[in-house]
Amino acid sequence: MAADLVSDHLPVWVFHYYGLVSGRKTTDMSFSNAIPANLLPTRSIIVCSTGRSGSTLLCSTLSGLNCAGDPKEYFLPKQLAQNAVDSSADQLYRYLPQVYQLGTTPNGVFSVKLHWDHMKSLLQIARTDSALQGKSDLDILTLLFPNPCFVFIRRNNLVKQAISMEIGHQTGVYAVSKDFGGQLPYQEQKLFFKPLNIYRYKQGLLRRNANWISFFNDHDLAFFEVVYEELVRELAPTIHRILAFSDIELPTDGSEITQVTRKQGNQTNENWFKYYSWLPEGWLARYSDLRSLVRKMIANQA
Repeated sequence: MAADLVSDHLPVWVFHYYGLVSGRKTTDMSFSNAIPANLLPTRSIIVCSTGRSGSTLLCSTLSGLNCAGDPKEYFLPKQLAQNAVDSSADQLYRYLPQVYQLGTTPNGVFSVKLHWDHMKSLLQIARTDSALQGKSDLDILTLLFPNPCFVFIRRNNLVKQAISMEIGHQTGVYAVSKDFGGQLPYQEQKLFFKPLNIYRYKQGLLRRNANWISFFNDHDLAFFEVVYEELVRELAPTIHRILAFSDIELPTDGSEITQVTRKQGNQTNENWFKYYSWLPEGWLARYSDLRSLVRKMIANQA
C-alpha cells in the first residue's frame, strides 16, 4: 500500500509527436488563438477543496442559485479522459469551450471545483503550451478562469473526513441527493474498519490543506474560507457571504438557498471515529513507515 492513498501527482503521458522542451513535450498552440474571447466568462469562482470536505454540499448549493456558475469537477482525470484530454494544451483548449458552456450561468459567472491534485495536473497540461512555460500557477489559472475568486473549503475534524474518504473508497458512493428516499445505497454492504487507511488519508488531507494555504500565501491572494461544520449549521448565511465576497448578486426572482444533498454519515462513521480514537496515532505512524520501508526493500530486490 502506498504511503499516501491520495496521490500527490497525477501522471500526464506524453505524446510522441511533440518536441521535448525542458524535459516536457510542448505544443505551440496558444490560448488566445484557440479560445474565442466571446466564450470566456466575465468572472470565475474556483472552489479549492480536498476529498470529502463538504465541497459537494457547497458546490451543489451554489449551482442551484443560477447566478454563481455550476461548480463541478470538470478536470477529474476520468473526465479529462472522456473528453480526449491526455497530455497537451491543444487537447485542453479543445475541451475548454465545453467546460465554459457547462459551468457558466447566464450572468457570465463561471465556477469550478478543484482538488489540489487536479489543479496541479491541470497546470502541468497547460504548461505544454510553450507560451505558459514561464508563467506562475496563478497566471495560468487567471488565464483559464478570468477574474477568479478563490473559495477554500475544509473540515475541522480531519479524522471524520478521513473516515468518510475510507467509506467512500469501500462503497464507491460519494454523494446522495436529498430527494433520495429510503436507505443509503451501501447500508447493506459490509464495511471494514481500516485504521491505517484512515491515518494515511488524514496525513494526505493535512498536506493538501497546507498546500492550498501556501498557494494563497505565496501569491498574496485573498480567499474566502468555508469550514464544513459551520456550513452545515449556517448554510444560507455562508452562501450569502460567498456571493458578497465574489461580488455576485442573488437574483430577485425568488431564488432560495436550499440544501440539495443528503448527509451520508451514519452510525458506522460514529463507531469508526470512536474506534480510531482508541488507537495511538504514533503507533499507526510507525506501522505505516515500517510497511512503506518493507515494500521499498521488496521492490528494490525484485
